[in-house]
Amino acid sequence: MNVQIYAEATDWVVKHRDGELGTHEKKAFDAWVRESPQHVRAYLEMSAVWEDVPSLDPSWNPDAEELIARARAESNVFSVEMPNADAPAREHRDMQRTPGARYFQAKVLYALAASLLIAFGCGWLLFQRDVYSTGTGEQRVVTLPDGSTVELNSRSRLAVHYSQHERRIDLLQGQALFRVERNVALPFIVQTGSTQVRAVGTQFDVYRKTDDIVVTVVEGRVAVSSANALPNMLAAGEQIIVTPATATAVKRADAAAATAWTRRNLMFDESPLTEVAFEFNRYNTRKLLIDSPELANFHVSGIFSSVDPTLLVRFLRAQPELVVRETSSEIHVQKR
Repeated sequence: MNVQIYAEATDWVVKHRDGELGTHEKKAFDAWVRESPQHVRAYLEMSAVWEDVPSLDPSWNPDAEELIARARAESNVFSVEMPNADAPAREHRDMQRTPGARYFQAKVLYALAASLLIAFGCGWLLFQRDVYSTGTGEQRVVTLPDGSTVELNSRSRLAVHYSQHERRIDLLQGQALFRVERNVALPFIVQTGSTQVRAVGTQFDVYRKTDDIVVTVVEGRVAVSSANALPNMLAAGEQIIVTPATATAVKRADAAAATAWTRRNLMFDESPLTEVAFEFNRYNTRKLLIDSPELANFHVSGIFSSVDPTLLVRFLRAQPELVVRETSSEIHVQKR
């Protein structure tokens, strides 16, 4: 929870409900909302709390624990209403509420924000959870509160949990390159499925595939543990693949190849064509489809752009045993 965002959201909710927004403030609000999906979520959550306040007893004087519990209960589910014929009537009813009732709403809302500040604020947040994701072909760099960075690959998603005891990242989908600021007292942990990667200050890549987890160390050392495998210590230039059943032996790996995606490249070394198609389709809306099952034994080596299919298609067309057919939405490959 980013308490600063919730405090800002509280101000915007009160201003909107009191009808105090001029042209300049409307532009400022629009810019604030567009800055981050977290701003949208915070505004909707605080709006939901506002809508509930009129049903409360005006004599209610909740403490911080009650307010926080109420906010958590409300923040799990919220709805977004599209404009409809009832909207003007609803807004009219809202504006007709008595000044005392409107004051009570604002008082509870600000008390809630203050309680959250007290509970979660002071220097480092006692608990912070932010979710970041990317779409097809999108990559982004996220700077964490301690200065560490995460570079997210295409179609990836992760959640950040920072506490007084650890820096934890849940890699929910896809791939990310972590550059960790050294802090011996505060370990940096990446959790993905049942696999955990633990570091202090280092640089490493974690790729959560459909079934397997691939961990490649670029700099420093990391410890990799899993529910189905003994812990392993990896040094720079080493890689391990954790499967649902076990983990492969630690092996030497080409760190440049593992992180080629950060340069918008795909590097293959005798990779099956099916794997090439899988990787290519992570970055492109025009899908590469393998129509002939017998091509599973066809292998590809080379460096190709992850976002421009031109070089890869040219390479495939040059292979005498392949036939390539393109449409506006797909690239079909079959055995000649």
